[in-house]
Amino acid sequence: MGLKKAGRINYIRRTLQWIILILLVYMLVRPLFDKNYLADFEAYCPFGGIQALMSYLYSGSLACSMTTVQIGLGLALFIAVILFAKLFCSNICPVGTITEWFGSLGRKVKVHITVKGLADRILRIFKYALLFITVYFSVTSSELFCKSFDPYFALVSGFGSDVVIRYAIPALLLVVAGSFFIRQFWCKYICPLGAVTNIAVYALPAAALVLLWVILNVIFGGAIHWIWLLGGICLTGFLLEAVTLRFLVFPPLRIVRDAEKCTRCKICNKNCPMGISISEAEKVQHIDCHLCTDCIAKCPVQGALSINKKWPRWIPAVVTVLMIAAALVISNRFEIPTINEKWGSEEQMKSASAFEMEGLESIKCFGSSRAFANQMKEVPGVLGVSAFVRHHRVKVLYDKSVISEEGIKEAIFSPVSEFFLLPSIGQRSVGSFSVGINHCFDPNDQYYLTELLRQQDGILALQTHFGEPVKATVYYDDKVTDERKIIKAIQQKELVIGEGKDKVVQRLNFEPVIMKGIKPDTLPVSAFLRLFYEETDVTFNFFEKYKAGQIGQWEAAFDQATDPESQEWIPYLISHASNDSGIVRFSILFTDDGPVLRIGYVKSLTTPEKISKLLNAPELLVYYPDGKTEKVQNPFRI
Repeated sequence: MGLKKAGRINYIRRTLQWIILILLVYMLVRPLFDKNYLADFEAYCPFGGIQALMSYLYSGSLACSMTTVQIGLGLALFIAVILFAKLFCSNICPVGTITEWFGSLGRKVKVHITVKGLADRILRIFKYALLFITVYFSVTSSELFCKSFDPYFALVSGFGSDVVIRYAIPALLLVVAGSFFIRQFWCKYICPLGAVTNIAVYALPAAALVLLWVILNVIFGGAIHWIWLLGGICLTGFLLEAVTLRFLVFPPLRIVRDAEKCTRCKICNKNCPMGISISEAEKVQHIDCHLCTDCIAKCPVQGALSINKKWPRWIPAVVTVLMIAAALVISNRFEIPTINEKWGSEEQMKSASAFEMEGLESIKCFGSSRAFANQMKEVPGVLGVSAFVRHHRVKVLYDKSVISEEGIKEAIFSPVSEFFLLPSIGQRSVGSFSVGINHCFDPNDQYYLTELLRQQDGILALQTHFGEPVKATVYYDDKVTDERKIIKAIQQKELVIGEGKDKVVQRLNFEPVIMKGIKPDTLPVSAFLRLFYEETDVTFNFFEKYKAGQIGQWEAAFDQATDPESQEWIPYLISHASNDSGIVRFSILFTDDGPVLRIGYVKSLTTPEKISKLLNAPELLVYYPDGKTEKVQNPFRI
């Protein structure tokens, strides 16, 4: 019989595992050098795709930022198990790779055990229970519940906001410590994706349950909730696994031992990551076998172990790559909408027109898609929307007798009105310049335009208006800048946001278009300020009972009126001012000299000195509608 070199490494499988780990490291490290790069660790998650598909079937919307790519990979995983084997577990899963390595380390220091017998069978219920919980909460919330505990996501995201620490830390300990002491503890007993792959192994019983559920719902008019189907599939999967610990019909590829060539050296047993006794089987039927082919690689006798007696051991790895490639190609050709809602009547939908728009970077997840749908529901004539996260695309169904395509675009558009700076002291007018800008329709683009102009000397404010191209009106100090400099600023190809480690460089593609008949103009400072702020005029302390001659005026410059943070405190200042019974009117006016605070007071009851002292007190005494009072620190200096 032919002998092979002992201790041979399964290079094909190891290469795939290392490629995945290197890609993950690259995604983790790249943001340190490329601030524009946002690592998406969910982008190719098959388990997330399976949850997202269930969510879509249930509610018509995709969970989180899931796209057709994740769904395609999830379906590829499921189909691969049925047609071939658990290829994802053996070649791709980074958690499975890490647990194998920890297990090898545990065996080297002789603290590693393999759970057998009844305990092994009972422990397998936990992954089905976790699968049930994960799918239920993901489907009903349109958020991936697995992100709250997934040890992989917790690590690569740096325990981000979606991670629940009290769930993720125990899960991480089970992966590391559990696998160090117990053979493949996470994969065998906890991993919900492991439960999914075993349900695929038992595809025929699972399909029978689905068919029964459909028949019962037809008979009882849809009264059988899907949760019973989910529970039945999980329970059936566990019982079949725990009782049989073996494949039934699927998958068709199996490790086969040639008894005549086998020397019973048991090297295959020692090198099986799952601890299967391969040397005692003619055909490996154990449910834990994921066709990693390590046993074939390590076997010292040529042909003693093979796949179905004829297939080379590199077949699983090649099939894995081909299945992933096919899933990516197909999913890039077809896209499932993250949101797909129709609220028009059946009659309206028959004659509905459709409008599509791409390049809306603000459409990036379920939440933003939901916000878009809610926005469009308020638009008369709109009958439904679909949002496609992967390509930032929307499709709007509408009644063209009520609204036009132009009206749809205007409804999608979100104008910007941003105030940057007060005019210089003594400046009584500001420049105004309107320009068309291509590639500035999306809210994200308008944000970048705002930040770009905020950084330019002499730019005081910006307003955008719907149009094709978008019309931007820039207000500026004509002693510092002019329309030529503004155009040049808009043409910049890069925008730097933040400093130091928070520095981000954003690529820009704005194209300014000079609009015919529109020339630079000027407007008084007072008119400029009123474009962005409302004047305040409040009376109290029996203002109406005093005659004009009894009331004096106290006035002071009040630049803080244009400060967004200070604006929140103006009602507190008004309440505080009312503590002086002689103050009867509180006004904030916008004049050509800038914002002014004007206090109307009864001459016989108070004085300008008392007013100044009151308004500049260290604390404000505030009265609330329920009669309660509170002292708060005074943020104003007047």
